[in-house]
Amino acid sequence: MKRKLFAVVLCLITACALFTFAGADEAEDTMTLTLQQSVDYALENSAAIKLSHTAVEKAEVGYKEAKSAYDKADKAGGLSREDRMLMSSQMIFENYKMTEGYYKEMADMGRTLAEKGREQTIETVKMAVQSAYFNLLFAQDKAEIQRSILDSAKKDMDIAGKKYELGMVSQVDVLSSEAALESAKLGYNTATRDLEYQRMSFNKTLGLPLKTEVGLTDSLTFEEPPGADIEEEVTLALQNRYEVIAAKEQYRVNELNHKLTLGWYPENTFVTRQARYDMESTHQSLVNAEQDVELSVRKAYMDMQSAYDSIGVLSKNVERLQKAYDIARLRYDTGMATSQEVVNALNALNDIKLQHLQAVHGYNLARIQFEASSGIGIAAAAGGAGVAAPGGF
Repeated sequence: MKRKLFAVVLCLITACALFTFAGADEAEDTMTLTLQQSVDYALENSAAIKLSHTAVEKAEVGYKEAKSAYDKADKAGGLSREDRMLMSSQMIFENYKMTEGYYKEMADMGRTLAEKGREQTIETVKMAVQSAYFNLLFAQDKAEIQRSILDSAKKDMDIAGKKYELGMVSQVDVLSSEAALESAKLGYNTATRDLEYQRMSFNKTLGLPLKTEVGLTDSLTFEEPPGADIEEEVTLALQNRYEVIAAKEQYRVNELNHKLTLGWYPENTFVTRQARYDMESTHQSLVNAEQDVELSVRKAYMDMQSAYDSIGVLSKNVERLQKAYDIARLRYDTGMATSQEVVNALNALNDIKLQHLQAVHGYNLARIQFEASSGIGIAAAAGGAGVAAPGGF
C-alpha cells in the first residue's frame, strides 16, 4: 500500500514538474519590449554586427602585415643590383611603391573603412529596429481602428434591421448597412493579416523566431521636431558620413599612387595616365558624395517638418468629420437622414483617422531618419536589416 501511495505521489510530482517546465518554455516565447530594449537586444544579438567585428580584426591584421613589409623594406634600403636584374620593371615599380608606403596606406584605408563600416552597421541595425517597432505599432493601431469600424458597422446593421422590421426604413437602408458591414469586415481582416506580418518582420529584425509573441510597451505618439541648426547638421554629416569618409580615403590613396607613378614613369605613358584618371575620378566621386550627403540631410529635415505639419491639419480634420458624423447619426435617429448618409459620414471619419495615424507613423520614421542623417549614416543595401517602409503609407 505504501509503495502504491509513493508511486502515485511520484507521478504527481513528475507531472507538476513537466507542467511547470512547459509553462516556462511558453513564457519564454512571449516578450514585452520598450523601443530601447528592442534596440539593445538587436545590437547584442545581430549577426551583421558580429561579422563587422570580424571585418575590423581582419583589416587590422592586414594593416600590421603591410606595415611590417614597409618597415622591412625601409630598413633594407632598396633592392640590390642582383635583385633588380631578376625582376621585371613592373615588379621593381611595385617594390618602389611598397617602400614609399603606398601599400601601407592602402591597408590603413582598409582598416579605417572597416572600423567606420562597423559603426555604420550598428547604426543600420538600430535604425531597422526603430523602423520595425514603429511599423508594428502602426499595424496594431490600424487594426484597432478597423476593429472599431467593424463594431460600428455591426451596430448600424442591427439598428437598420430593427427599423426595417418596424417599417421605419426602406430595404435600401438595410442593403446599404450590409454593404458597409462587408467592407468593414474586409478592412479588419486585411489589417489583422498585416499586423501578423509586421509582427513576424519585427521578430526577424531582432533575430527572434518569427512566431514569438511580442508586446510593445511604447505607443505611436509624436513630439515637436527637435530644434536643429540645419547648416550645423550638414557640417556634421560631411564629417561623419561613411560615404564621404570612404571617398576621401580612396582619393587620398589614388592621389599617392598618381604621385608615385608620375615620379617613376613618363607623363605620356598609359600607366601614368591611368593613375591620373583614377585620381581625378575619385576626386569627382568625393564631390558627388559630399553633395549627395548634404542633399540627404536637407531632404530628411524637410520630410520631418512636412510630416509634422500634416499631423496638425489632419487632427483638425478628424475633429470636423467627427462632428459631421455625430450630426448625421442624430439626423438618422430622428428620421431626417438615410443610412447611406450615415455610412458616408462614418467612412469619411474613418478614412481621416487612418490618414492621421499614417501621418504620425510617417513622422516618427522621418524623425529618426533625420536624427541619423548627420551621423555615420546607414548602409545603402541593408538587406534584412534595412529600414522598413511604412506599412500602408
